Amino acid sequence: MKKARIVLYTVSLFLILLACTTAVLASEGNRPPSGLANVVSNELEMAFTVTQPEVKPTTAPEATTAPTATPTASPEPASTPTATPQPTSVPTATPQPSSAPDAGAVSPGGSELLTVIVDNGDGTTISGAAVRRTRDAAGRITDQVTFDAQQAAASVAGAKAAGRNAARIVIPDAEDKVSELRLQIPAAALDVLFKGGLELEIYSDNAAITIPNASLSGITEDLYFRLVPIKDAAQRAEVEERARVERVVREAVSGEEVQVVARPMTIETNLSSRAVEITLPLKGVQLPADGRERTAFLAKLAVFIEHSDGDRELIRPDFVQYKQGLSGLSFGINKFSTFTILKLEGLGAAARHDAYILGYPDGTFRPEREITRGELAAILQRLKAEGAAPKAPAAAALADITGRRWSDAAVQYAAAAGLIQGYPDGTFKSEAAVSRAEFAAIASRWLNLPAGDGSTFADTATHWAGTEIGALLQKKLITGYPDGTFRPNQPLTRAEAVTIINTILQRNSESWSKSSWSDVPAAHWAFQAIQEASAAHEYAGKP
Repeated sequence: MKKARIVLYTVSLFLILLACTTAVLASEGNRPPSGLANVVSNELEMAFTVTQPEVKPTTAPEATTAPTATPTASPEPASTPTATPQPTSVPTATPQPSSAPDAGAVSPGGSELLTVIVDNGDGTTISGAAVRRTRDAAGRITDQVTFDAQQAAASVAGAKAAGRNAARIVIPDAEDKVSELRLQIPAAALDVLFKGGLELEIYSDNAAITIPNASLSGITEDLYFRLVPIKDAAQRAEVEERARVERVVREAVSGEEVQVVARPMTIETNLSSRAVEITLPLKGVQLPADGRERTAFLAKLAVFIEHSDGDRELIRPDFVQYKQGLSGLSFGINKFSTFTILKLEGLGAAARHDAYILGYPDGTFRPEREITRGELAAILQRLKAEGAAPKAPAAAALADITGRRWSDAAVQYAAAAGLIQGYPDGTFKSEAAVSRAEFAAIASRWLNLPAGDGSTFADTATHWAGTEIGALLQKKLITGYPDGTFRPNQPLTRAEAVTIINTILQRNSESWSKSSWSDVPAAHWAFQAIQEASAAHEYAGKP
C-alpha cells in the first residue's frame, strides 16, 4: 500500500512538471501537440481537482494572440489618464460666457463688448470706441466707454479729411435699457483733440454734451462723465416737488402750476469751470401740431438745474432738433448737475423772428439758384448787420450802383457797414453770383472774426480768402467736401446761404411741417432752414 502511494505521488509529480512545461511552451508561442494537451488535461482532471487553476495555460493556446492583445489592452488604464485631461477642456470652455454676450443679450452679472461709432457731426464715421456693457444682479445695465488717444488721433484725421472740426461719440440706447453711462477720456486723448482743433460731443439717446475746442485746452487729468437718466416715477415726483418750492421757480411763475414734462437727467463730471453745451431731448413730449399752440407751449418750458454745489438755477433754453423726428432743448453751462425740463404756466411771452429772405412773385423760392450779390446785400440790410470800417471802393464810388436797381440801397448799406466790397474796376456787379469764398469773407467781417488757418483745406492755402475760410470753419459755420476741399470759387446757392446764416444767427426755433413755397417740399434737405429764414413767426425766446 505504501509502495502504491509512492507510485501515485511520483506520477502526480510527473504530470505537474509536464503541465508546467506545456505552459512555458505556450507562453513562448510554441503550441504543444494537441494530443498531449488532451492527455494532460484528462489526467489532471481525474487525479487532482485542486490543481484546476493550473489548467488555464492549456486553454491559452486557443487564443495565441491573447498575450499580444493583453499588452495592447493593458494601456487601458493609461487611456484613463488620456481621458483624465477632459476636465482640462472645461477651463477652455469657461471663457465662452464672456464671448457669448457679443451675439446676444447680457445675462445678470455678465457683460458684452460693443463698438460704437465716432462721427464728425453729420453722420460720417471717422473712428470708433469700445463699450463694455454690464448687467448687475438687479438687472441694471451700465455702459462703460473709453475713448483713448489712438481713437482721438483717428478722429482728428477723419474730421480733417472731411473738412469738419468735430468728433461725436454716438452711444446708442434705442430700446432705453441703459441705466447709467460712464465715459472715460484720458488726458492724452483730450490733448490730441485740442491740438487737432476738434470739439468733442458725447451723444446718447438721453442727452448730448458738446465741449468746445477751447474748453479742452490744458486739461492734465483724465476726464470722466457719468450720465444717469431718472427713470423711476417716485424719483421724478421728488424732483418735481423740489422744483415747486425753489425760490427761483416760485419767482418765475408766481404760484402757477409746475409740471415735469420730460425725464430728469443727472450728469456728473470732473470737468468744471469750462463752457459746455447741454442738449436734452423732449422724449415722450407731444408737441402741439398747430404752429401757434406749439409756440405757446414752448414758451412755457424751462430747465431747472440742481447743481452739485447746492446752487439752484432756472434757465430758458433754445428749441432745437435733437435728431430726425425728435425735438430738444439746448443751453450752456459751466458746471454739472441734475437737469429737469419743466412746464411753467405764466412763464414769459414768445419773441418774434422776421423773414430776412424773400421768394419770387410766382410762389417759388428757387433753393438751388445761385444767390446774387444784390440779394445777399438785401439780407444784410434786413438783419441790420454791421461789420468793420469799410474798405475802398466806397458805395458812392461803385459805378454800377445808381439807385435804379431794387437792391442798390441795400448795397449802399452793406458797403457803408464795411461788410461788402466792389471789384478793382470800380463796379459791384449786383447780379453776379456770390462765391463760397466771397461769402466766407463777408461773414468773417460781419462777425469780426480773427484770421483762421487757411491751410485747413487742400484748395485754400494760397487763396485770397483762405484765412477767412479758416476762421468760419473754426466756428463751425461752414464745412468742406468729403475729398478735403472747400471749392472756394464755386457759387453759393440760396439754400446753402440761409443754412449758414441761420447758424450764425442761432435761428433754429421751429419744427416746420408746411412749406411756404411750391418748389420746397418738406422732404427738401434745406426745408427747415428755408422756412425759418423766409417765414415770419413767433418763437420761444429767452427772458
